[in-house]
Amino acid sequence: MGLNSLQFLVYTLINVFSFVLILRAWFQYSSVDFYNPFSQTLVKFTQPVLAPLQKFLPTVKGLNTAALLLCVALGVVKYPLMDLLGSTQVTVNPLLYLYIGLLHSLRTIGELVIYVLFFQAILSWFNRGQNPLQYTLYQLTQPLLNPIRRILPSTGMIDFSPMLLAFLLFYANRVMYDIAPILWQFA
Repeated sequence: MGLNSLQFLVYTLINVFSFVLILRAWFQYSSVDFYNPFSQTLVKFTQPVLAPLQKFLPTVKGLNTAALLLCVALGVVKYPLMDLLGSTQVTVNPLLYLYIGLLHSLRTIGELVIYVLFFQAILSWFNRGQNPLQYTLYQLTQPLLNPIRRILPSTGMIDFSPMLLAFLLFYANRVMYDIAPILWQFA
């Protein structure tokens, strides 16, 4: 899929803002310290867009439904918008765009978890005491890693749970390519 420069810009901006929205929902779900500088930056960046939506879509059990719905909406409009900016017009069933939007959100969540796990692993190599970023990453990953740690046997100093979670996410990505290759590529 070749993109012109304007399409590439729109594609990148939608993907980056989707990451920010999912990160905001993840921070809220994981109860990351609200007064953490990273939390404050996320809230200040996303609040102007999410505030009107949050009047109609409340947070349910710590899950920011407004951020998740906006991420799905960005995934729905991404390819029709890119088609408008390109030279070809592709008319597709609107339900298919909704499906692509849901897949876009799912893929964004998976990629974000991989990036956070990777970044946390890199920071652990340079552990020089308490770091607010390290503590934030710890707060984000604990709800995901604790169920895996309960299943895995204790191995002493090496924690294999991040590696297992990363493997499961990579495998889930391959499975999605097998189930719906074209749609997963568009997501």
